Amino acid sequence: MVERLDGRTESTFVDRESGEPCTEHVHRGGFFRWLYGSRAGRALRGWLTGSRLLHRALARFADSPASRVCIRRFSVLAGVDTDEALEPEGGYRSFNDFFGRRLRPSCRPLDPDPQALLSPGDGKLFVAGDLGSEARLSIKGCSFTAAELLAKAADAAPYAGGSAAVLRLYLPDYHRVHFPADGVLDPPREVLGRYLSVTPFPGNDEPFYFRNHRVVSVLRSDRFGRIAMVEVGGFLISSVRPLCAARQRVRRGDEKSLFAFGGSTLVLLAEPGRVVFDADLLEHSARGLETRVRLGTRIARAGRAGSA
Repeated sequence: MVERLDGRTESTFVDRESGEPCTEHVHRGGFFRWLYGSRAGRALRGWLTGSRLLHRALARFADSPASRVCIRRFSVLAGVDTDEALEPEGGYRSFNDFFGRRLRPSCRPLDPDPQALLSPGDGKLFVAGDLGSEARLSIKGCSFTAAELLAKAADAAPYAGGSAAVLRLYLPDYHRVHFPADGVLDPPREVLGRYLSVTPFPGNDEPFYFRNHRVVSVLRSDRFGRIAMVEVGGFLISSVRPLCAARQRVRRGDEKSLFAFGGSTLVLLAEPGRVVFDADLLEHSARGLETRVRLGTRIARAGRAGSA
């Protein structure tokens, strides 16, 4: 990451469609620069990132009709591609209605191969092909175990020696999560936590993966085994909102949930031998680079344990 004089941070990733390296400009001027770069900001940050009351109040505003005034300016500053959005009849009812917008179905066709594990959303993807015996995942200086991530909301033991994928969503991204495979969804379990920023920039090295508020679900797939889906909230996010019922069979590409306003991250954990990530994703991740992926594209295939 490179910090510029205008308060933006430049982070390099690989665009999967072109194969070319790209630069992500993360704006952290003004409030965020003060919050993470000044002594007074750091002192206040503990309260801001731990206050459920504050985040609930912000969520109520973002759900209110009055918040619609923020949509136009946000879409311009964040660079949202509004041409892809499926705007509801009568327009968006609130800012969160826009933030959790649907896409036109033709924008994200699903890979037709039944052996393909699909990307559950748009964003920057980092993968790990072998978590080791302790099911430990290390991402850009942050190391954590499956047990820390799941926090007893699901059994971590099945994922030892398995694989993982981390999908990071930023402000302009589509913020709905879809199922990467067919299966049956266990009831989601909420893990209470903080609201630390998930955006990469100098000075932000907090272990948010296992400290933030998150929702843990397990998708039981015949082809891919048990897939833990962990939705991690970030700063200014107060909820992960379900879009389907538990204990029912779901199909790959079906909507699972959406993130309310803010940055957000999804972590997938897979059992040993069930998932083999695509070579380009593994290569980029081994170099410490994320890969920009689109919803519905293949990110892995079924391993020998689940290819029958």
